[in-house]
Amino acid sequence: MIEHAEPEGGLRIGWIRATPALLNRLTQARPGTDLGTPVLEQLAAALLLDSLDTYLPTQLDQLRTQRRTLHTALAHHLPEWTVPIPPGGLSFWITLDTTISSRLAALAPDHGLTLAAGPRFGVGGAFERHLRLPYSLPLETLKTAAHQLSSVRGAIMKGVRGKHKPSAVA
Repeated sequence: MIEHAEPEGGLRIGWIRATPALLNRLTQARPGTDLGTPVLEQLAAALLLDSLDTYLPTQLDQLRTQRRTLHTALAHHLPEWTVPIPPGGLSFWITLDTTISSRLAALAPDHGLTLAAGPRFGVGGAFERHLRLPYSLPLETLKTAAHQLSSVRGAIMKGVRGKHKPSAVA
């Protein structure tokens, strides 16, 4: 089993729980495929893990505030969309009122946004009525993004077409 945990995003470290035999095979295979051990990142993670009891409640409070802020802003600017509170993670999986996810992503850069269209997360055109929106950004950015997203939707409803290729990552 491979496990991964980051109290703060971006450290790019994790650990592997496995049988001794598998760990031995992985250790032998590693030098030929690894770019090196991230010592600094491991030290940072060790410090963070040692202080989780003090760090995590503050981080969770901040993320809950960010989630609530974006949820409220979306309800205000885009009441026709369904925005359930996720049981985990850092993103909303929004159900749109019509199949415009790819068009939203194509027009969004003209309004200062980068979006990953719903079909990015499925195959065969699935999820065209869905949009993934992270809520890990600063509060003012989240409020502004909801307003900008409303403008993008309004433009699409008036027939405006985007000229940008939908982003693979958002």
